[in-house]
Amino acid sequence: MSEEDLKARVLSALDTRGLTFEELALKLSWTGDRRPLRRALAELVRDGRVLRVPDYERRRMVFALRSQ
Repeated sequence: MSEEDLKARVLSALDTRGLTFEELALKLSWTGDRRPLRRALAELVRDGRVLRVPDYERRRMVFALRSQ
């Protein structure tokens, strides 16, 4: 799977409420090495398309789509 395809899958799986990395991996049915998924997610955060915000109730960092 190409990096652009992976980024598109990540963007379609995320919502504005936010998902932890583990929840995102489960939603995408990701198996095996998670480094490509982490790299794609990190690049989306750097590009500003995805936000990494704290969720104090769950005590985790979550990834959410940036509202347009």
